[in-house]
Amino acid sequence: MKKYIALVVVAIMTSVSMNAQQQGELNYKVRLGAAMSTITNNDDAKMEPNLQYAVGLDYMLTNKFAVGLEVQGNNLGAKSKAFDKRMTLSYTSIPLLAKYYVTPWLALQAGPQVSFLGKATMDGETSFMGNKVKDKLKKVELAIPLGFSFEPKIGKNGDALLVDLRYHLGVTPMNKKIDNEAKSSYNSAICLTVGYRTNF
Repeated sequence: MKKYIALVVVAIMTSVSMNAQQQGELNYKVRLGAAMSTITNNDDAKMEPNLQYAVGLDYMLTNKFAVGLEVQGNNLGAKSKAFDKRMTLSYTSIPLLAKYYVTPWLALQAGPQVSFLGKATMDGETSFMGNKVKDKLKKVELAIPLGFSFEPKIGKNGDALLVDLRYHLGVTPMNKKIDNEAKSSYNSAICLTVGYRTNF
């Protein structure tokens, strides 16, 4: 019985060792999913679902630490309670993430992210109440994504399934302060995506 247990332990340890990240690895990844987003410091905003997608690279600095760079399509925004209309903000985001692998298949991640506003609509229209929606918004937003990535291996060459969960914390206002009474509001979102990762 003891020999059987020892063999099982050795097999598990060997499997973990074979699946561990290796220093110097360069990984390519793609992700697709949804973001439940809202606008904070705004009593009229209600959380709404939006699309998110990304491509990126991870480079293993050591067997535990990696740095990741992505180009991400980020649809954020919220629904107005007062007007029952949905504001959608389409950003191109570039996050630079530091990743720490707690296990070979689970990484904690955080870092700065810069986002550039593309299209801004209210129920699909670029104008609302005679004004361009985009005119009231800042063109660049800074945020900090915080979260973890679940990356179980599914192949022999470093191929892995990705399940990525992040909290998008806006650190600069997304709106322009038109007058002194206007509040600074921030994008906020919980983002869940799934994808695929492979070695170069």
